[in-house]
Amino acid sequence: MTLQDDAAPGPRTGNPTEVAAPETRQDRGIAPAGSFALAAYLERWSACAHPDLAASDSEPLPLAALLRLAGPEDRLRWRRADLGYADPRGASWLRATVSARYHRLEADDVLISAGAQEAVACVLRALLGPDDHALVVVPIYQPSELAVTCLCAADGIPLDPGRAWGLDLERLAAAIRPNTRLVLMNFPNSPTGATLDRATLEGLVALCRRHGLWLVNDEVYRQTEVEPERAVPPVVDLYERGISINGLSKGFGLPGLRVGWAACRDRRALDRVLAAKSLLSSCLARPSEILAQVALRAEPRLTERARAIGRRNHRRLRTLLDRLPELFEPDEPRNLAFAFPRFHGAEGATAFARVVASEARLLVLPSDLWRSSLATVPVDRLRLGLGRRGSGAALGILEHHLLGRSRR
Repeated sequence: MTLQDDAAPGPRTGNPTEVAAPETRQDRGIAPAGSFALAAYLERWSACAHPDLAASDSEPLPLAALLRLAGPEDRLRWRRADLGYADPRGASWLRATVSARYHRLEADDVLISAGAQEAVACVLRALLGPDDHALVVVPIYQPSELAVTCLCAADGIPLDPGRAWGLDLERLAAAIRPNTRLVLMNFPNSPTGATLDRATLEGLVALCRRHGLWLVNDEVYRQTEVEPERAVPPVVDLYERGISINGLSKGFGLPGLRVGWAACRDRRALDRVLAAKSLLSSCLARPSEILAQVALRAEPRLTERARAIGRRNHRRLRTLLDRLPELFEPDEPRNLAFAFPRFHGAEGATAFARVVASEARLLVLPSDLWRSSLATVPVDRLRLGLGRRGSGAALGILEHHLLGRSRR
Protein backbone atom coordinates (compact mmCIF):
# COMPACT_ATOMS: atom_id res chain seq x y z
CA MET A 1 0.00 0.00 0.00
CA THR A 2 1.36 3.42 -0.95
CA LEU A 3 1.16 6.01 1.78
CA GLN A 4 -1.03 8.82 0.49
CA ASP A 5 -2.69 11.81 2.11
CA ASP A 6 -6.49 11.74 1.97
CA ALA A 7 -6.71 15.09 0.27
CA ALA A 8 -4.50 17.70 -1.29
CA PRO A 9 -3.94 20.82 0.81
CA GLY A 10 -6.80 23.26 0.49
CA PRO A 11 -6.48 26.91 -0.43
CA ARG A 12 -4.96 29.30 2.06
CA THR A 13 -7.35 31.46 3.96
CA GLY A 14 -6.89 34.94 5.31
CA ASN A 15 -7.47 38.58 4.52
CA PRO A 16 -6.98 39.04 0.78
CA THR A 17 -5.75 42.59 1.28
CA GLU A 18 -2.09 43.36 1.71
CA VAL A 19 -0.76 42.95 5.24
CA ALA A 20 0.23 46.33 6.61
CA ALA A 21 3.92 46.74 7.35
CA PRO A 22 4.55 47.29 11.08
CA GLU A 23 6.68 50.12 12.31
CA THR A 24 7.87 49.15 15.78
CA ARG A 25 9.76 46.14 17.11
CA GLN A 26 6.76 45.04 19.18
CA ASP A 27 4.29 45.66 16.31
CA ARG A 28 6.23 43.43 13.96
CA GLY A 29 6.12 40.53 16.38
CA ILE A 30 9.67 40.80 17.75
CA ALA A 31 8.81 40.31 21.40
CA PRO A 32 10.81 41.89 24.24
CA ALA A 33 13.54 39.92 25.99
CA GLY A 34 12.23 37.21 28.30
CA SER A 35 9.18 36.41 26.17
CA PHE A 36 8.61 33.86 23.41
CA ALA A 37 9.65 35.86 20.35
CA LEU A 38 8.82 33.20 17.75
CA ALA A 39 5.24 32.77 19.01
CA ALA A 40 4.71 36.54 19.02
CA TYR A 41 6.03 36.82 15.48
CA LEU A 42 3.83 34.02 14.17
CA GLU A 43 0.80 35.57 15.80
CA ARG A 44 1.60 38.98 14.36
CA TRP A 45 1.89 37.63 10.80
CA SER A 46 -0.81 34.94 11.00
CA ALA A 47 -2.71 36.56 8.10
CA CYS A 48 0.05 35.61 5.65
CA ALA A 49 -1.39 33.37 2.96
CA HIS A 50 1.77 31.26 2.54
CA PRO A 51 3.11 30.05 5.90
CA ASP A 52 4.88 26.86 4.80
CA LEU A 53 8.39 28.34 4.85
CA ALA A 54 7.86 29.17 8.52
CA ALA A 55 7.03 25.57 9.45
CA SER A 56 9.47 23.44 11.44
CA ASP A 57 7.70 20.10 11.04
CA SER A 58 7.24 17.64 8.20
CA GLU A 59 4.06 17.47 6.13
CA PRO A 60 1.30 16.52 8.62
CA LEU A 61 -0.28 13.13 8.07
CA PRO A 62 -4.09 12.85 8.04
CA LEU A 63 -5.61 10.71 10.78
CA ALA A 64 -7.25 8.36 8.27
CA ALA A 65 -3.91 7.70 6.57
CA LEU A 66 -2.27 6.86 9.90
CA LEU A 67 -5.08 4.52 10.92
CA ARG A 68 -4.66 2.58 7.68
CA LEU A 69 -1.16 1.68 8.86
CA ALA A 70 -2.40 0.05 12.07
CA GLY A 71 -1.84 -3.66 12.54
CA PRO A 72 -4.43 -6.05 14.06
CA GLU A 73 -3.28 -5.47 17.66
CA ASP A 74 -3.46 -1.69 17.39
CA ARG A 75 -6.82 -1.82 15.60
CA LEU A 76 -8.17 -3.86 18.49
CA ARG A 77 -6.78 -1.36 21.01
CA TRP A 78 -8.40 1.46 19.03
CA ARG A 79 -11.81 -0.20 19.02
CA ARG A 80 -11.67 -1.02 22.72
CA ALA A 81 -10.15 2.24 23.94
CA ASP A 82 -11.98 4.18 26.62
CA LEU A 83 -11.44 7.82 27.47
CA GLY A 84 -10.58 7.40 31.12
CA TYR A 85 -7.31 8.41 32.74
CA ALA A 86 -4.27 6.59 31.35
CA ASP A 87 -1.00 5.59 33.04
CA PRO A 88 0.85 8.81 34.04
CA ARG A 89 4.11 7.34 32.75
CA GLY A 90 2.53 6.29 29.45
CA ALA A 91 1.15 2.90 28.46
CA SER A 92 3.64 0.13 29.16
CA TRP A 93 3.46 -1.15 25.57
CA LEU A 94 4.19 2.33 24.19
CA ARG A 95 7.13 2.81 26.56
CA ALA A 96 8.46 -0.60 25.53
CA THR A 97 8.27 0.40 21.86
CA VAL A 98 10.08 3.67 22.55
CA SER A 99 12.75 2.00 24.70
CA ALA A 100 13.50 -0.44 21.87
CA ARG A 101 14.78 2.53 19.85
CA TYR A 102 17.75 2.72 22.24
CA HIS A 103 20.39 0.27 23.44
CA ARG A 104 20.00 -1.40 26.84
CA LEU A 105 16.85 0.53 27.82
CA GLU A 106 13.64 -0.98 29.14
CA ALA A 107 10.11 0.40 29.33
CA ASP A 108 10.72 1.83 32.82
CA ASP A 109 13.56 3.96 31.42
CA VAL A 110 11.06 5.99 29.37
CA LEU A 111 8.50 8.61 30.38
CA ILE A 112 5.85 9.61 27.82
CA SER A 113 4.92 13.30 27.75
CA ALA A 114 2.51 15.68 26.04
CA GLY A 115 5.00 16.65 23.35
CA ALA A 116 8.77 16.88 23.56
CA GLN A 117 8.72 20.39 25.04
CA GLU A 118 6.85 19.16 28.12
CA ALA A 119 9.59 16.54 28.55
CA VAL A 120 12.28 19.24 28.31
CA ALA A 121 10.53 21.46 30.87
CA CYS A 122 9.92 18.61 33.31
CA VAL A 123 13.47 17.26 33.08
CA LEU A 124 14.89 20.70 33.80
CA ARG A 125 12.51 21.27 36.72
CA ALA A 126 13.42 17.87 38.16
CA LEU A 127 17.19 18.38 37.95
CA LEU A 128 17.78 22.10 38.58
CA GLY A 129 17.31 24.24 41.69
CA PRO A 130 17.93 27.91 42.53
CA ASP A 131 21.49 27.27 43.76
CA ASP A 132 22.51 25.43 40.60
CA HIS A 133 24.11 26.58 37.36
CA ALA A 134 23.45 25.27 33.84
CA LEU A 135 25.05 25.56 30.42
CA VAL A 136 22.82 26.05 27.38
CA VAL A 137 24.09 25.51 23.83
CA VAL A 138 22.57 28.25 21.65
CA PRO A 139 20.75 28.88 19.44
CA ILE A 140 17.98 26.78 20.91
CA TYR A 141 14.18 26.82 21.00
CA GLN A 142 13.48 29.84 23.18
CA PRO A 143 11.07 28.14 25.65
CA SER A 144 13.85 25.65 26.47
CA GLU A 145 16.24 28.45 27.35
CA LEU A 146 13.56 30.21 29.39
CA ALA A 147 12.82 26.96 31.21
CA VAL A 148 16.44 27.00 32.43
CA THR A 149 16.80 30.69 33.24
CA CYS A 150 13.62 30.73 35.35
CA LEU A 151 15.14 28.01 37.55
CA CYS A 152 18.80 28.93 38.05
CA ALA A 153 21.84 30.83 36.78
CA ALA A 154 22.99 29.89 33.29
CA ASP A 155 25.60 30.63 30.66
CA GLY A 156 25.24 30.22 26.92
CA ILE A 157 27.70 28.35 24.72
CA PRO A 158 27.19 29.65 21.16
CA LEU A 159 27.69 27.47 18.12
CA ASP A 160 30.32 28.93 15.82
CA PRO A 161 28.96 29.90 12.37
CA GLY A 162 32.53 30.23 11.12
CA ARG A 163 33.13 26.53 11.84
CA ALA A 164 29.97 25.09 10.33
CA TRP A 165 28.14 25.80 13.59
CA GLY A 166 30.60 23.65 15.53
CA LEU A 167 30.52 23.24 19.32
CA ASP A 168 33.64 24.54 21.08
CA LEU A 169 34.35 22.07 23.90
CA GLU A 170 37.12 24.23 25.33
CA ARG A 171 34.74 27.14 25.68
CA LEU A 172 32.16 24.89 27.28
CA ALA A 173 34.72 23.47 29.71
CA ALA A 174 35.85 26.97 30.70
CA ALA A 175 32.26 27.91 31.58
CA ILE A 176 31.79 25.07 34.07
CA ARG A 177 31.45 26.24 37.68
CA PRO A 178 31.57 24.25 40.93
CA ASN A 179 27.76 24.33 41.03
CA THR A 180 27.19 23.52 37.34
CA ARG A 181 24.75 20.66 37.20
CA LEU A 182 23.54 20.28 33.62
CA VAL A 183 24.23 20.91 29.94
CA LEU A 184 21.20 21.46 27.69
CA MET A 185 21.51 21.22 23.94
CA ASN A 186 19.53 20.51 20.78
CA PHE A 187 21.27 18.33 18.17
CA PRO A 188 20.45 18.11 15.33
CA ASN A 189 20.13 21.80 15.98
CA SER A 190 17.30 24.12 15.05
CA PRO A 191 17.58 26.60 13.39
CA THR A 192 21.15 25.93 12.17
CA GLY A 193 20.82 22.25 11.23
CA ALA A 194 24.18 21.56 12.92
CA THR A 195 25.03 18.05 14.05
CA LEU A 196 27.70 16.68 16.36
CA ASP A 197 30.38 14.41 14.98
CA ARG A 198 31.27 11.31 16.98
CA ALA A 199 34.56 12.70 18.33
CA THR A 200 32.93 15.90 19.60
CA LEU A 201 30.06 14.03 21.21
CA GLU A 202 32.40 11.57 22.91
CA GLY A 203 34.54 14.48 24.13
CA LEU A 204 31.45 16.17 25.52
CA VAL A 205 30.36 12.99 27.29
CA ALA A 206 33.82 12.60 28.82
CA LEU A 207 33.73 16.21 30.01
CA CYS A 208 30.28 15.79 31.56
CA ARG A 209 31.31 12.51 33.20
CA ARG A 210 34.40 14.13 34.68
CA HIS A 211 32.32 16.86 36.30
CA GLY A 212 29.26 14.74 37.10
CA LEU A 213 26.97 16.77 34.83
CA TRP A 214 23.66 15.76 33.33
CA LEU A 215 23.66 15.95 29.54
CA VAL A 216 20.19 16.67 28.16
CA ASN A 217 19.71 16.62 24.40
CA ASP A 218 16.54 17.57 22.53
CA GLU A 219 16.76 15.13 19.61
CA VAL A 220 13.46 15.87 17.83
CA TYR A 221 15.19 16.41 14.47
CA ARG A 222 17.02 13.06 14.35
CA GLN A 223 14.51 11.75 11.80
CA THR A 224 15.18 14.62 9.38
CA GLU A 225 18.98 14.47 9.18
CA VAL A 226 20.39 14.60 5.65
CA GLU A 227 22.48 11.46 6.20
CA PRO A 228 20.75 9.40 8.91
CA GLU A 229 23.17 6.53 8.39
CA ARG A 230 25.95 8.77 9.73
CA ALA A 231 24.03 10.02 12.75
CA VAL A 232 25.74 9.77 16.14
CA PRO A 233 24.00 7.71 18.86
CA PRO A 234 21.47 9.30 21.23
CA VAL A 235 23.13 10.64 24.38
CA VAL A 236 21.23 8.17 26.58
CA ASP A 237 23.07 5.34 24.82
CA LEU A 238 26.51 6.85 25.45
CA TYR A 239 26.28 8.23 28.96
CA GLU A 240 24.76 7.10 32.24
CA ARG A 241 23.66 10.69 32.93
CA GLY A 242 22.52 11.35 29.38
CA ILE A 243 18.85 12.14 28.78
CA SER A 244 17.46 11.90 25.25
CA ILE A 245 14.25 13.74 24.44
CA ASN A 246 12.30 13.09 21.27
CA GLY A 247 8.77 12.99 19.89
CA LEU A 248 6.52 12.55 16.87
CA SER A 249 6.02 16.17 15.84
CA LYS A 250 8.90 16.79 13.43
CA GLY A 251 10.12 13.90 11.26
CA PHE A 252 6.92 11.88 11.72
CA GLY A 253 4.66 14.79 10.72
CA LEU A 254 2.34 14.21 13.70
CA PRO A 255 2.46 17.35 15.88
CA GLY A 256 -1.26 17.09 16.59
CA LEU A 257 -0.79 13.87 18.55
CA ARG A 258 1.23 15.76 21.20
CA VAL A 259 3.42 12.75 21.97
CA GLY A 260 6.97 13.08 23.21
CA TRP A 261 9.21 11.28 25.67
CA ALA A 262 12.28 11.40 27.86
CA ALA A 263 14.66 8.42 27.91
CA CYS A 264 16.94 8.17 30.96
CA ARG A 265 18.89 5.33 32.58
CA ASP A 266 18.54 6.79 36.09
CA ARG A 267 15.06 5.76 37.22
CA ARG A 268 15.17 7.83 40.40
CA ALA A 269 15.76 10.89 38.26
CA LEU A 270 12.92 9.81 36.00
CA ASP A 271 10.66 9.59 39.07
CA ARG A 272 11.45 13.24 39.77
CA VAL A 273 10.62 14.09 36.17
CA LEU A 274 7.27 12.34 36.63
CA ALA A 275 6.60 14.40 39.77
CA ALA A 276 7.26 17.58 37.77
CA LYS A 277 5.05 16.35 34.96
CA SER A 278 2.15 15.77 37.38
CA LEU A 279 1.97 19.55 37.82
CA LEU A 280 1.30 19.96 34.09
CA SER A 281 -0.52 16.92 32.69
CA SER A 282 -1.63 13.91 34.68
CA CYS A 283 -1.44 11.61 31.65
CA LEU A 284 -1.54 11.43 27.89
CA ALA A 285 -4.80 10.88 26.02
CA ARG A 286 -5.25 7.16 25.33
CA PRO A 287 -6.11 7.69 21.61
CA SER A 288 -2.81 9.56 21.21
CA GLU A 289 -0.94 6.67 22.80
CA ILE A 290 -2.48 4.16 20.40
CA LEU A 291 -1.81 6.35 17.38
CA ALA A 292 1.76 6.91 18.56
CA GLN A 293 2.25 3.15 18.71
CA VAL A 294 0.99 2.85 15.13
CA ALA A 295 3.35 5.62 14.00
CA LEU A 296 6.42 4.16 15.68
CA ARG A 297 5.78 0.75 14.13
CA ALA A 298 5.40 2.42 10.72
CA GLU A 299 8.39 4.73 11.20
CA PRO A 300 10.28 3.85 7.97
CA ARG A 301 7.26 4.65 5.82
CA LEU A 302 6.41 7.88 7.64
CA THR A 303 9.91 9.26 7.78
CA GLU A 304 10.75 8.34 4.18
CA ARG A 305 7.61 10.20 3.09
CA ALA A 306 8.82 13.25 5.01
CA ARG A 307 12.38 12.91 3.76
CA ALA A 308 11.27 12.71 0.12
CA ILE A 309 9.40 16.00 0.50
CA GLY A 310 12.40 17.60 2.21
CA ARG A 311 14.81 16.45 -0.50
CA ARG A 312 12.63 17.92 -3.26
CA ASN A 313 12.40 21.23 -1.49
CA HIS A 314 16.13 21.34 -0.79
CA ARG A 315 16.82 20.94 -4.51
CA ARG A 316 14.42 23.80 -5.22
CA LEU A 317 16.13 25.96 -2.60
CA ARG A 318 19.57 25.09 -3.99
CA THR A 319 18.47 26.33 -7.42
CA LEU A 320 17.19 29.58 -5.92
CA LEU A 321 20.36 30.24 -3.90
CA ASP A 322 22.59 29.53 -6.91
CA ARG A 323 20.57 31.97 -8.99
CA LEU A 324 20.95 34.80 -6.43
CA PRO A 325 24.52 34.60 -5.07
CA GLU A 326 24.58 38.33 -4.39
CA LEU A 327 21.77 37.90 -1.84
CA PHE A 328 22.51 34.54 -0.24
CA GLU A 329 25.63 32.82 0.95
CA PRO A 330 25.90 29.28 -0.44
CA ASP A 331 24.14 26.89 1.89
CA GLU A 332 24.57 23.14 1.92
CA PRO A 333 21.70 21.04 3.31
CA ARG A 334 22.16 20.25 6.99
CA ASN A 335 18.64 19.10 7.75
CA LEU A 336 15.70 18.14 5.53
CA ALA A 337 13.16 20.03 7.65
CA PHE A 338 14.68 23.49 7.21
CA ALA A 339 17.61 25.56 5.94
CA PHE A 340 19.39 28.54 7.49
CA PRO A 341 21.04 30.59 4.72
CA ARG A 342 22.84 33.85 5.37
CA PHE A 343 21.13 36.86 3.79
CA HIS A 344 23.32 39.63 2.31
CA GLY A 345 20.62 42.16 1.48
CA ALA A 346 21.39 45.69 2.68
CA GLU A 347 18.20 45.90 4.77
CA GLY A 348 19.10 42.87 6.86
CA ALA A 349 17.26 39.60 7.42
CA THR A 350 14.72 40.92 9.94
CA ALA A 351 13.58 43.82 7.76
CA PHE A 352 13.57 41.58 4.67
CA ALA A 353 11.28 39.06 6.36
CA ARG A 354 8.89 41.88 7.23
CA VAL A 355 8.85 43.14 3.64
CA VAL A 356 8.21 39.66 2.24
CA ALA A 357 5.31 39.22 4.65
CA SER A 358 3.86 42.60 3.71
CA GLU A 359 4.34 42.48 -0.06
CA ALA A 360 4.29 38.79 -0.98
CA ARG A 361 2.21 37.57 1.96
CA LEU A 362 4.89 34.94 2.47
CA LEU A 363 6.05 34.05 5.98
CA VAL A 364 9.75 33.45 6.53
CA LEU A 365 11.55 33.59 9.86
CA PRO A 366 14.55 35.85 10.61
CA SER A 367 17.24 34.47 12.91
CA ASP A 368 16.57 37.32 15.34
CA LEU A 369 13.69 35.16 16.61
CA TRP A 370 16.27 32.76 18.11
CA ARG A 371 18.08 35.50 20.02
CA SER A 372 19.34 34.53 23.43
CA SER A 373 19.87 36.33 26.71
CA LEU A 374 22.86 34.06 27.32
CA ALA A 375 24.97 34.46 24.16
CA THR A 376 25.00 36.20 20.80
CA VAL A 377 23.09 34.62 17.92
CA PRO A 378 23.70 35.98 14.37
CA VAL A 379 20.84 38.09 13.05
CA ASP A 380 21.76 37.84 9.35
CA ARG A 381 20.06 34.51 8.63
CA LEU A 382 16.67 33.26 7.48
CA ARG A 383 15.18 29.99 8.73
CA LEU A 384 13.28 28.46 5.82
CA GLY A 385 11.02 25.48 6.50
CA LEU A 386 11.34 22.77 3.84
CA GLY A 387 9.28 19.91 5.26
CA ARG A 388 5.89 20.78 3.79
CA ARG A 389 4.46 20.01 0.37
CA GLY A 390 3.61 23.69 0.06
CA SER A 391 7.21 24.72 0.69
CA GLY A 392 8.11 24.23 -2.98
CA ALA A 393 5.41 26.63 -4.17
CA ALA A 394 6.36 29.06 -1.41
CA LEU A 395 9.97 29.02 -2.61
CA GLY A 396 8.65 29.91 -6.06
CA ILE A 397 6.88 32.94 -4.55
CA LEU A 398 10.07 33.91 -2.75
CA GLU A 399 12.07 33.62 -5.98
CA HIS A 400 9.53 35.72 -7.88
CA HIS A 401 9.70 38.40 -5.18
CA LEU A 402 13.49 38.44 -5.19
CA LEU A 403 13.77 38.60 -8.99
CA GLY A 404 11.24 41.42 -9.06
CA ARG A 405 13.27 43.23 -6.42
CA SER A 406 16.44 42.90 -8.52
CA ARG A 407 14.71 44.55 -11.49
CA ARG A 408 13.63 47.61 -9.55
